[in-house]
Amino acid sequence: MKYWLSLGLSGLFGLTAVEAAEVDQFTQASDLNDSSEVIASEVNRRIRLAVDKANSPFPRPLQHKKVHHRKRPQCDVDRLYGQLQFQLARPLIGQLESFAEASPQVDRRWVSFPQSVYRDYHKKEAPTLVLSQRIAAVIKINGVEVGSDKLGHFFTEGRSYFEVTNHLQDGTEAGFLFGDWSESLYYGAQTTGVFSYADLTANFNGLRFWNRILATQPDPLNQQSVTPYIRCDNQRWVVNNKFEFNSYVDNGWNEAVNCSAFRTEQLLQKVIQHQPVCRVDQLPKHYGSIGHEILNKEGLKVLPDKLQPEVILARRTSDLPWKLPEQAMERIKEIRLDLEQWRSQQ
Repeated sequence: MKYWLSLGLSGLFGLTAVEAAEVDQFTQASDLNDSSEVIASEVNRRIRLAVDKANSPFPRPLQHKKVHHRKRPQCDVDRLYGQLQFQLARPLIGQLESFAEASPQVDRRWVSFPQSVYRDYHKKEAPTLVLSQRIAAVIKINGVEVGSDKLGHFFTEGRSYFEVTNHLQDGTEAGFLFGDWSESLYYGAQTTGVFSYADLTANFNGLRFWNRILATQPDPLNQQSVTPYIRCDNQRWVVNNKFEFNSYVDNGWNEAVNCSAFRTEQLLQKVIQHQPVCRVDQLPKHYGSIGHEILNKEGLKVLPDKLQPEVILARRTSDLPWKLPEQAMERIKEIRLDLEQWRSQQ
């Protein structure tokens, strides 16, 4: 968190231009083959690699080069999570997002920026989207068409939710705060012009995934106990259950169903003129009270005031275990002002 807050305007544009990808699920619709098994197989391969690495002996210290018997970890939780993060949750563009966009086994549809519903955006309105012109591929998982960027949200941002909630020991609220803030600031509304509720849905399900690694807490969706993917057996980590997408992916990940909000009315109208159809009637029903945090039942709309970044933090941090210092709040305001000043000069 401190890293992002210390970024200047140029750093903000530089990093998010690499990472920020929007998806257009309204243009050039076509039927796709389901890639659930292919991508899940890659996830399971990476989980096995992480477990093997977490069980491997610690590196031999230089001063003990002649010692032949290196110490083996005994179900080291931090080492396990570290290895899983290395395999699944790379910053910027995640490993599974890259896999889905490159594997010949994954069926996908591409919409170029000049063909997309965002094509009328100007640099001053959506700098990182226009400068990078990065539009994620559309793939099908668990029968649902989703943007390939959602895999990055699921694994990487899901991991961030897991961390800020103290591995769910402090509940989910800090995770939702982090998601709202990141979508309203450097991942979305202030840089690409788009606040994606589908991203938030993928993030939340990523939290569920990371909790299920060891299943130390109930599933935050329904508070039920779940079988862990990994368990400790005779002081060694072993894979206990196979990962599958059907527990996580639903229409909440689809941006033509769980539609986005836009920073300004002008940006919204530039999208609407291309006649996108938002199918809110197909939103999932099983999220219950959590739904108001991650689902948009109103369709394409302007970002409400309550989801402006400094408003989010001012409204919520006083009641949460995850708090930002006052200087961090000021820095967020400064970034907003810098962005608005930059836009006015373009």
